[in-house]
Amino acid sequence: MRRRDFLSTVGVGAAGATLPWGAVSSAALPLRGLAPIPARRADEIVKNYLVNTKIFYAHTAYGHTGAVMDLLTELGVRVIRERITTGSSLGTQNQLRAMPQLARKGIRWHGTVGTLSEWRHAQHANRAVMDFLTSRYAPRVDGDLSQLMHSFGGCNEIEGPRGNGRPDPRWDRHARRMQKALWEQAKSNRLTRGIPIAGPSTRTDFTAKKARRLGDLSRWSELGNAHLYNKGTSPSRGLDEHLRILRPCFPGIRPYIFTESGYNNSPQTNRSRTIPESASAVYAVRGIFDYLQRNAMYGRFELLDDPDRIDRHSQRTINRTAELESHWGLVAMPRDSVRAATPDTWRRKPEFYAIKRLFRLLEDRGPTFTPKPLTMAINGGGRDLHHMLLQKRDGRHFLALWRDVRVSEEYPDARRIKVEPDRINVRLKTARPVRFWSPSLSHRPLEQYAARHEFNIMIKGDLKIVEIG
Repeated sequence: MRRRDFLSTVGVGAAGATLPWGAVSSAALPLRGLAPIPARRADEIVKNYLVNTKIFYAHTAYGHTGAVMDLLTELGVRVIRERITTGSSLGTQNQLRAMPQLARKGIRWHGTVGTLSEWRHAQHANRAVMDFLTSRYAPRVDGDLSQLMHSFGGCNEIEGPRGNGRPDPRWDRHARRMQKALWEQAKSNRLTRGIPIAGPSTRTDFTAKKARRLGDLSRWSELGNAHLYNKGTSPSRGLDEHLRILRPCFPGIRPYIFTESGYNNSPQTNRSRTIPESASAVYAVRGIFDYLQRNAMYGRFELLDDPDRIDRHSQRTINRTAELESHWGLVAMPRDSVRAATPDTWRRKPEFYAIKRLFRLLEDRGPTFTPKPLTMAINGGGRDLHHMLLQKRDGRHFLALWRDVRVSEEYPDARRIKVEPDRINVRLKTARPVRFWSPSLSHRPLEQYAARHEFNIMIKGDLKIVEIG
């Protein structure tokens, strides 16, 4: 796309002395309407994301363990989620080799402990995991499992179908039993007692009635846990209602981990709402901010697609041959078999690059600090406009602006939805240099200008970040 076409697409304008991208004269402006806006630490954005992996699935593309680790390092993610396995299988050995190496790179593990089917032997099953971590993993991280583990999670999708395709009729009782055992076994082990424990995860269709059945888990949980798939629409849709439904299960617990969310890019239309890869990139970047606003972690399912042999002659043949579960990943498998899908054939989707750019822009490792507010005014936009102010340790502020709007139709149409721009005016008490970023579009700043007091920016569907130097 030519630069003048791009500027027209994103729709940035100015008031006053017009310059490209809405920057205006740096002359001092009246301070009416300006107020200190609190900031969060920029690095919280990076910490507020996890991606699901299946390193213990040795028979899939995840069996290329070294390549998977390279992808995670490139992405810049800090937390991954997968079930903790024990024993001597090839998948367990891959997991045992990979997780300590990732920990040395600053990537920690949210480990799901146990399965609901183990409820009869809940104490033994949970103790076996803690013993395996202590005996096999601890020596590989200098005896400090907090370097390895971000948190533990209870059983996965407790009210969902089991191996026979039907839910456990007593899923609520068995989930409580497993969660209680997880708490007791983790807290009784010297090396694991300091690792936070999340509750069991529940499905997108979890209801208030099911929440009453499950009951209060707060005595055995330090973090709430849930799954919420947005089915082709904005990442915040249904989020507040879902948190309200979950509240009786985790009363008094504020932080949540939504350990699964995300978008499916399958071209089929007969099983779920699927969207093109470009739309997933827009939604996922916004989702991290949407969830952080609610003190909830955004968990993306998953890192890799599965190979899928699709007959693309018509929509009918696509629907008949495509496998929905093969298209949740950030990385596509252009080859249609596991044998052929070697790492050199993998393709990073636009969402992978968008998340990578976002993290490169905002990562800020180091000691905890207290961000300083910025005196400013943000005017314009409608009820769907959101903003968040962030700061790095070097003093730079980053103003994120986004709208809760749909950006794409679902398959088979998959057309980009035209979003009319909102003009946002930002005024600063102190003139500061500014740079404009759009992680879903580019790894470079779109424009940059010397110190000024005011600028305008037009916001459509993509998240924009203004770096205020």
